[in-house]
Amino acid sequence: MPDHETYPPFPASELPHVGTYRRVLPVSLVRMYENALDWEHLPHVHATSFRSIECLDAGPWGWRARTVSGSGDKNVIELRLDRACRRWITRTLEGRNRGAEIWTHAFPIEPARVDIVVDFFVPGVAAGDREKVGRAYASLYSRLYDEDVAMMVERQQQLDRRMVRTGAEAVLDLGDRTDLSLPLKVELDGRPVVVNESGGKLVAYPALCPHQLGPLNAGTLEEGVVTCPWHGYAFDVRTGECRTGQTCRLTDLPEVTEVSGRVRLSARRSGAGIPG
Repeated sequence: MPDHETYPPFPASELPHVGTYRRVLPVSLVRMYENALDWEHLPHVHATSFRSIECLDAGPWGWRARTVSGSGDKNVIELRLDRACRRWITRTLEGRNRGAEIWTHAFPIEPARVDIVVDFFVPGVAAGDREKVGRAYASLYSRLYDEDVAMMVERQQQLDRRMVRTGAEAVLDLGDRTDLSLPLKVELDGRPVVVNESGGKLVAYPALCPHQLGPLNAGTLEEGVVTCPWHGYAFDVRTGECRTGQTCRLTDLPEVTEVSGRVRLSARRSGAGIPG
């Protein structure tokens, strides 16, 4: 059985309704709201659909942004979140399909399961073409949610594992330098850490991004800067500084030392917990 359904258009809609997409997602309503408001992830998690995005305005109400699609189309998109009705409405204000509206309703059926119903309204579509256009939109949203689910599930898992660390220094012996296969992900003092090489030297940094706990272990490391694949935030793994201008930073950077050819990883504890 497919994990989603597609419904035909409603012929009496004032704005041409081209179809409906429905799916149950294994996440909470809180994660869904967070994902809807998170405009930054679009060109990173959905690189085939969004080439770039420039935020014009954003807040608890939603966001408005200029986007360039994967095919090069330029648009201005607005998303407005209506928590009272458990829905968000996405409108194309400028560009291709100007005037199109996508209405997403989310219905929690379990603490970590949400039934979503997405309706597509596109102006200027002839009645005979509506079902074809609707299926194209449904196919697009199926791919977008496939990509979003992985991020939302991983973030929830990391939030569930968060902890506060206190006490003395923790040390992990990684063995002989020549035996290390880099990048190497290990557990140090109860948290995931990446050991990698930059400029011929070993470096270590948290495997989770301080922004939304994205997988830094899957990010690229170039010239001492690691980039998160979720939102493109980049961090200097030597200082923890965010190189893309955001206020978050890497904290409690582990220390890597080599003694007689053996590699040792040490935790620098400050007592700070993983952010939620």
